Amino acid sequence: MLTFLDTAVTLKWTGIYLRAVALLLAYGALIHVGNMLGWSGTPWLQTPLHWRIMDVVLLSFNAIAAVGLWLRQPWAVIFLVLGIVTLQLIPYTLFRPYFIETPDQAQTLNGLISTELILLTGLGGLLIAKK
Repeated sequence: MLTFLDTAVTLKWTGIYLRAVALLLAYGALIHVGNMLGWSGTPWLQTPLHWRIMDVVLLSFNAIAAVGLWLRQPWAVIFLVLGIVTLQLIPYTLFRPYFIETPDQAQTLNGLISTELILLTGLGGLLIAKK
């Protein structure tokens, strides 16, 4: 698997895509830092515990994945896919009620889920095409 990815990450368009995703992940990491600093409008310690846990976990995930993807490391592609599925798609679909307190939050989750699916589809297309 890593041999396939070793080749794929060196390709021009895949490399550009990985760097673009890395920038999006870095932005996501900054959002989580902002949440922790209370910039989201609610003091962080007043948010539900599971939100705070997710902020810490997703900040770590976003930072590690961003650096790995920017450096075009094959392990980072696997890390990205596993992280999106286990840290975002599963929690935000199967455990959706735990993350929604207002209708606005439901729309935000829908946007996050859609964005993650688009990112995975684009990555999958590039890895399959290998051109």
